[in-house]
Amino acid sequence: MILVVSAASRGKLAHSFSSLTSSLTTRTVALLLLLPFSIALAAQVSSSDQQLEALIASKQLQSAEKIIVARLMNEPQNPDLVTFLAEVRLDQGRPAEALQLATEAEQLAGPTALRAQIAGLADSALGHLGPAETQFRRAIQLDPKFVPAHYYLARLLYTRNRFDEAIQESQTTISLSPGFVRAYENLGLCYEGKDNSKEAERWYREAVRLNDESQSKTEWPLLDLATLLIRNNRIAEAKPFLQEALVINPGNAQAYFQMGILLEKSGDGEGALDQFRQAIKRDPTLSSAYYRAARLCQKLGHQDEARRYFDEYKRLPQKN
Repeated sequence: MILVVSAASRGKLAHSFSSLTSSLTTRTVALLLLLPFSIALAAQVSSSDQQLEALIASKQLQSAEKIIVARLMNEPQNPDLVTFLAEVRLDQGRPAEALQLATEAEQLAGPTALRAQIAGLADSALGHLGPAETQFRRAIQLDPKFVPAHYYLARLLYTRNRFDEAIQESQTTISLSPGFVRAYENLGLCYEGKDNSKEAERWYREAVRLNDESQSKTEWPLLDLATLLIRNNRIAEAKPFLQEALVINPGNAQAYFQMGILLEKSGDGEGALDQFRQAIKRDPTLSSAYYRAARLCQKLGHQDEARRYFDEYKRLPQKN
């Protein structure tokens, strides 16, 4: 999906709305980030459905799929099972199937906020940002207090550079769920997009504070704050946040990439190069990591490696 963002927002699309659709299901957000909300929902569903929710939230997708398919053999018209399968397909990176299943579930039992949201996530993953926005707004119309839909709409608006609208939706998310960490982070992203570093830092720090208190931690507020500090040459302040982000998620390519920038600015060329190599290993499509690694290899005298990285950089689409 090709998106246009402001220069101030560079590096952020790695965890923007499109990446969320491949790493989080709707119930992951509801169960892991909105615990009181998920508890209220749990009282309304069967124990079997609760088991499926738990399996999907913990990314045990094969186990969830087996149960769903087995039950669908006996209940082929069960809209809740079809909805569960749509979530699984979404989390498996199969958005076209997820969209079709969400549509089928709606045809069976009518629209719900959850089904509209799944359709929105699928549309976004397919690059259909206009239809995705329509689906999220429809989810909110169906249930104005459906918190994840407000959040995903805010992320989509941010991705489309509609920062003021995204700020409003993020604030609505927070008003409905004050502990929703990534809504605070999204406020930081929006203010950074508006070139207001001071306000961006304030919201990032609030997200970091709430994240520290959360049982389900995410590396992104720490990484966003560190990236902002690095950009403003506050290297010593940034490093602990990057280190903590890597503890939370050692597989995040952007964290290694930013650590490489930090070490390069600190004068540690070989250390920086190793971090860029780690970023490439974890995300072979991260073109900016190839570019920085190539430049650094030239500076350090690793000419063969520099040529390989430049060749890869030229081959890849631009991705911050």
